Amino acid sequence: MSQVNRNKGESIRRKNGVVSQKNNKGKKTKFDAILQLLSFVYVVISIMFYIALIKMDMLPGIYVTIFTIAEMVFTFTIATGLAKKHKTRKLNIVCLIIAIIVSIVYVNAINYLFATDNFLKSMFTEVAEQEEYYVVVKKDSKYDKIEDLNDERVYTFQVEDDVKTEIQNKASIVLKQESNLTDIGNKLVNSDIEAVLISSTQYSMLDDEIKDFKANTKVIYTATHKIEKKAEISNKNSKNNIENGIFNVYISGIDTYGNINNVSRSDANILATVNTKTHEVLLTSIPRDYYVTLHSKKAKDKLTHSGIYGVSETVTTVEDLLNVDIKYYVRVNFTTVIKLVDTIGGVDVYSNYNFSTNTEPSYTFSKGYNHLNGSKALAYSRERYSFSDGDNQRVKNQQQVIEAIINKVLDSTTILTKYTSILNSLEGSFQTNIEQSEISKLVKNQLENMSSWTVKSNSLTGTGSYGPTYSMGSQELYIMLPDSTSVQNAKSQIKAVMGK
Repeated sequence: MSQVNRNKGESIRRKNGVVSQKNNKGKKTKFDAILQLLSFVYVVISIMFYIALIKMDMLPGIYVTIFTIAEMVFTFTIATGLAKKHKTRKLNIVCLIIAIIVSIVYVNAINYLFATDNFLKSMFTEVAEQEEYYVVVKKDSKYDKIEDLNDERVYTFQVEDDVKTEIQNKASIVLKQESNLTDIGNKLVNSDIEAVLISSTQYSMLDDEIKDFKANTKVIYTATHKIEKKAEISNKNSKNNIENGIFNVYISGIDTYGNINNVSRSDANILATVNTKTHEVLLTSIPRDYYVTLHSKKAKDKLTHSGIYGVSETVTTVEDLLNVDIKYYVRVNFTTVIKLVDTIGGVDVYSNYNFSTNTEPSYTFSKGYNHLNGSKALAYSRERYSFSDGDNQRVKNQQQVIEAIINKVLDSTTILTKYTSILNSLEGSFQTNIEQSEISKLVKNQLENMSSWTVKSNSLTGTGSYGPTYSMGSQELYIMLPDSTSVQNAKSQIKAVMGK
């Protein structure tokens, strides 16, 4: 080969080399640009996570400091590792993999944090309670709307003045107050009277007392009464509060579905006494039929009926019964139980009896462990007629379901995979006057010491009997006369937990 040809070949090789280097440089430049972009995205995601976490305000000061420093160092290291040019791409690739994994974790965490924040905002916004009132006539009545009742008598029992005014503005009717709720219900069914004005809760109570009452009647008008919360609860200046670490929370389970704002009978009644200093919780269950003196009415009634007059009435009545100071309350309803249990995939409870429920639909439970979905869990918690011990056994069953729900929710798999769904299941069917800042205080306190808790349970007992009630008038209903020894023992246990 001639020298000229050799020179030409060498020239071509050099040119190809230059082109190759240029191409590689171009590829590297594009790759570097992508890495720099990913570095920026990672920093943004990290900042969003940090803001969301701090916004929750549930970490103790020392945790915030440690996390802030660690987050800054880690984010800087990964971002630099992505953006910086290295002799080899191995370090860039390692940082890229770490950044992707951490970003996925952060994005999911941000979703959890924002879901929690939204839930807390909705949950801790106290909404006014309300009661619906119905104008009710027979199913086959010629009256289809309230205006049809002009010049007719409408019979009532314990109706608020603003509702009476609204009704009388709609039609020229005469309202006649009666002293017995069941009497006016029977008179309506027997066609002795044309119409009644009663609350939605009274409507349900009459259906319990009179067979097929709802099936044989119809509602032709609905009015809504707003219930104002008593200052003695919502604005109570009590030393027993979350800030001081010792407090009482009244938990009410009302017998309604759907909107939690509607007042109704309080079927489940539990007083939670909490001492964050000794890490003790005492759950005191009170039977729904307990014969007590209503705080504001100064009259005897079943505890469950106190819920008709608003949660403040129940709280103050329980305060009088147990001689305690209750600053906080939580209200849930049937919908809460069904949705929550279904969301977590059901619960397992151990029944000591074989029994069937008196519900529609009816469920049968076997002695031993039973897997319960939402509807079955509710039926299991509500049943009392199948037991010789009646309401006392129902209280025990309620405690079983509550314990099973807590254990299932706190299971690591459940809480991680269904966290957002659990929060969504509680939305709209959960109400409390506890403030979000107070919940943050509790969480911070627990994170600071990480101590385990002792949870104890106690149930008030009594003797079944019959007697008149304020909410239904002179008719005698099944009641439970409180056992004085049981009540005194509960008082002593509450004082012990509170350190008094």
